[in-house]
Amino acid sequence: MDQAGQPADSDYYIEWEREATAFARRGSHLLLFSSGYVEVRNIDTGKLVRMVEANDLRLLCSGSTDWLMLVTAITTKESDGSHTEKLAELVYRS
Repeated sequence: MDQAGQPADSDYYIEWEREATAFARRGSHLLLFSSGYVEVRNIDTGKLVRMVEANDLRLLCSGSTDWLMLVTAITTKESDGSHTEKLAELVYRS
């Protein structure tokens, strides 16, 4: 992917472990958000770096540059059965 988030080479493709619902680029890494997981891949090689279990985590805003925050929403179930959504900044350090 280039700096604008577009595919840099039409012959290159990455096979994901899960179906991604959102993605964000951070430095040399591509973070793919799917149901229950965040998949971290090296953007140059496509190699899987890490799978992070993250139940009910959704990417809300990632911006197009490395210095903008990755804002996520986390849905939690309270003891009374109600659901609460919390906003969180996702910080990834390689």
